[in-house]
Amino acid sequence: MSGSSHQRLKGILSVTVLKAKNLKKADWFGENDCYVVVSLEPVTMRPGDEIQQTETYQKTQIHDGLHPIFNEKLVFPVPHRLESLYVQVWDSDVGKDDLLGYGTLHLIDDELGGRYDTNLDKEWLHTATIPLITDDGKNNSTLELVLHYIPESIAAYMGKKFNATQADVKKKITQKVVEKVTGATTTTEKVRAYVGIHV
Repeated sequence: MSGSSHQRLKGILSVTVLKAKNLKKADWFGENDCYVVVSLEPVTMRPGDEIQQTETYQKTQIHDGLHPIFNEKLVFPVPHRLESLYVQVWDSDVGKDDLLGYGTLHLIDDELGGRYDTNLDKEWLHTATIPLITDDGKNNSTLELVLHYIPESIAAYMGKKFNATQADVKKKITQKVVEKVTGATTTTEKVRAYVGIHV
């Protein structure tokens, strides 16, 4: 899947990592410093491994606590039908990180009526709660996600409906919102970076 950028995409999968619950305490002193790794392929990361984010493997920022709220969106290109989504929750430490839990969401699951199927030519939006398994086999922890799939046909349609006037108005509104939130006048380049637009 590493060459996915050269293949025609089936669509885009947006994964919003909402929050984790009931994580085990990994640090003797202070709070856990947690981050989540989400992957479209089985995760082979081990303690001490360096994270290299790719089109199939991404991670959140670090958040504290046993019930951390992440509320971060990760976007994955989908070149073919996905079978599973893999997650790991880690505690960031100096030296080596500790695995707090891992889990899998089976996207092609008849019991769920195919609700997470990326082979469908229609847009869908669903929440998912993934039970996390720890090294000792316990699964008291959970990770909550929002999955939003946009097939290539809809993404292409949205691209064709691009309107320069609407885009300019949206840019100005976004700039005002960013200025209000940051409390400073920002350049267009800063606004574009803030909302994730790259030239």
